[in-house]
Amino acid sequence: MKLKFTVLFCALLYIACESDDAFDDTPIDNPSLVGEWLLTASYVSPGGATEWKDVEEGYRYFFDECGTYERTDFNKEVLNSGDYEITDEALYLYFVTENEKDTLGYSADFNERKTRLTLSPSYPGICIEGCLYRFEKQ
Repeated sequence: MKLKFTVLFCALLYIACESDDAFDDTPIDNPSLVGEWLLTASYVSPGGATEWKDVEEGYRYFFDECGTYERTDFNKEVLNSGDYEITDEALYLYFVTENEKDTLGYSADFNERKTRLTLSPSYPGICIEGCLYRFEKQ
């Protein structure tokens, strides 16, 4: 009985630790990225310890197979759009603001089932203490 309890406790501890990782570990790829992604949680540190916080009515990304994307608000009103590129586990978004081409770079990966996308801005360096954003595939 004691052995069963120990095994059960270790299994639950493993599951709890695995599901709370700040970073997922499956590299992103074009076929899995295609579709609609809704922001559901953020992990932003203002300079100290932090934890995942749920996001109500998060913005959305729509990625297509041709390498273009749209970012919309929760109600699907377009905020910006442009092209995207995936290289070495990084996601780059290219868009035009005030007639100039601009770029945002993200460290990006999926969960194992490729239903959750985690993004962390890497270019330009926006977050000093680190910030992560989780999107769920819709």
